[in-house]
Amino acid sequence: LIIGDPDEAPVAAWLEHAQLIHRLDPVDGMGAFSEANERQAAAIALALAVTLIQVLLHRLARVPLSPFFLVASGFTAVFGVTDLIITHPQFFKLEPFVQNFLMGSVFCGSVYLKRPVAHWFAAALPGRVRPDLSPAGRGYLRGVTLAWGAYFYAKSFLFLYLAYQVDLGELVVLRSAIGGLSLLAMFGAELAYRKWL
Repeated sequence: LIIGDPDEAPVAAWLEHAQLIHRLDPVDGMGAFSEANERQAAAIALALAVTLIQVLLHRLARVPLSPFFLVASGFTAVFGVTDLIITHPQFFKLEPFVQNFLMGSVFCGSVYLKRPVAHWFAAALPGRVRPDLSPAGRGYLRGVTLAWGAYFYAKSFLFLYLAYQVDLGELVVLRSAIGGLSLLAMFGAELAYRKWL
């Protein structure tokens, strides 16, 4: 949606404007983005409904909600509702930064509050796979929590940088690749470190 005739405007300004539109909306104009947005809204609404049903079933069966379920459901609810309310393409470009920065803050903040997330998760595991929760084990889990916090902060700033370097379509692909591979690397590094101890 370039306003004015490009022949009448300075070429450099016209190209800059065209690049800005492309970065904000890489898929053939706002109509295509809106159509994709409608499909995404339906998927988000379904995910929110399934999450709510799961919570209700847990409550009816008087089954406690696990930390894993609470974190996953919390993210589904918070970012799902946010995605339904804010539909501008620029928000979708910055969302990976916000999500990872928030996770880094939760992990590091939990250490500051002396309730490390890794300890909370570990305590919820079945006894046969639960790691050592002694004071020495708590120190290790505090370190694991800080390492994950640093990981999420690093990833958030990488996604912030990428948000202004690539278009939305490329960012989605990069986010999937970087997120999946770096997550595997973190788990692998933690397992290798634990064996090394």
